[in-house]
Amino acid sequence: MGKRICIIGGTGFVGRVIARQAVDAGHEVSVTSRHPERARDMLVKGIQVLKSDITTGKGIEDAMQGCDTVINLVGLLFPTRRNSFEAAHSKGANHVIDACKKTGVSQLLHMSALLSDAAIAHTEYGKTKHQAEEYVRQSGLNWTIFRPSIIIGSQDSFLMRFKQLSSIGSVLPVISGDTKFQPIWVEDVARAFVQSIGNPKVQQQVYTLAGNDVYTFKAMLDMWMQALGRKRTLLPVPNIGAKIIATVSKFLPTPIITADQLKLLQYDNISQGEAFPSIFGETTAFTSLLPSLATGGQAAQLQQALNKARTHYRRS
Repeated sequence: MGKRICIIGGTGFVGRVIARQAVDAGHEVSVTSRHPERARDMLVKGIQVLKSDITTGKGIEDAMQGCDTVINLVGLLFPTRRNSFEAAHSKGANHVIDACKKTGVSQLLHMSALLSDAAIAHTEYGKTKHQAEEYVRQSGLNWTIFRPSIIIGSQDSFLMRFKQLSSIGSVLPVISGDTKFQPIWVEDVARAFVQSIGNPKVQQQVYTLAGNDVYTFKAMLDMWMQALGRKRTLLPVPNIGAKIIATVSKFLPTPIITADQLKLLQYDNISQGEAFPSIFGETTAFTSLLPSLATGGQAAQLQQALNKARTHYRRS
């Protein structure tokens, strides 16, 4: 039977895919955002868009009324004057937990991040993400925590950013090119969340969501440039140069890189055990996605068609 789902921060890159998969699975979906007017396109897919602010808790309790499951996806890439890591991650998690208890929501699916102990100890992003996990663990709710590596897709902030940066010039600066990642497709991440809705087998579990293959940052960019058909020289940026860029870019509306992100890039972003839980199926290889993502993200459209075909086949 379909459930009533509320996705906090559901109008972003990952949230939109989870919402679409949840609707396709027969669930009734509401998403919340501080700026719901920017997500009017989601309404045509049968998704309700509501206003809330996780940093203050305003509107969250109203959005959860009558829901069976809440998914918290809120995460900052960089802090702003009006929004800190602590407010969005740790205090925000507490606001979600309190609202779940007040409205009788029993299941909380929480998006965290794949972080090493060093990254947790030495970055504000890592500290607040870890603190949020601890609040979820101690909440007394039926919780599940997901820790993804870098998430890729047709609207991501990694591949698409470097697609734009490489559109002009023959040189592409690379910071921390030796850092390792296990890129995971957004459709696979969304599937793990949607298959967890109402699933008692995932209670009080922490899952890594990562691809099967490990790549350095530079190797990922090399493959991406090849898929785009662009010959670019990947120029390593020394640490002092990266620090200067971080210092200057903090004054920009959207920083190129922050000091905290620079610290985060010093640590590998890879799994220590099972890369992707077998209960959610298999992941899609990074290399197989690049050609279609380079031409506009038809991979996502193809996956939707395949999913619908499988559903039709099972029913028949």
